[in-house]
Amino acid sequence: MNYYNFLRYKKTAPFSIRLNQFINDWFDDKKDTFVFTDTDDFDENDIEATFESHKKRYRETKKIHVWTGASDNTIFGDPTINHKFRAWHDYIHINYNLGYSITQESIVCDIQRDLLPIDWHLERSLIECEIRGQAQYFYLNNRFISNQRVFTVCWLEDSINALRKKDI
Repeated sequence: MNYYNFLRYKKTAPFSIRLNQFINDWFDDKKDTFVFTDTDDFDENDIEATFESHKKRYRETKKIHVWTGASDNTIFGDPTINHKFRAWHDYIHINYNLGYSITQESIVCDIQRDLLPIDWHLERSLIECEIRGQAQYFYLNNRFISNQRVFTVCWLEDSINALRKKDI
């Protein structure tokens, strides 16, 4: 498959309609758990304290705050779906007591990927890139990806070279 064809899509087009639907369906079942916010309270310099603070908020309020920033140029093509994906992702972190280290991100990735049907090969790869690939990029390059669509295409084609790119 030539993944570069994804870059021909409008940035509002999802890489997988059925993945977006899966995320929507998952979110609809748990939507009262989440509060969307434009405040990013993730401290990349103290991920353990950040995780403890997120767990404490959830214990005390039964709410998970989901940051809504940096939601352009995602594989979902729609900021709202990206926010719902983050909600699902954060829910797994908190409910499985898995922090934000690269190892724990990888476990969260496996949990989310394994919730998808076994024959959804593209979607399972998209989840792996979205979580594990972006976490690896962050830990290797000390910065977050600015264009997730381009990174995803590069990662699907050649994950090692995608992780080495400095201009994504």
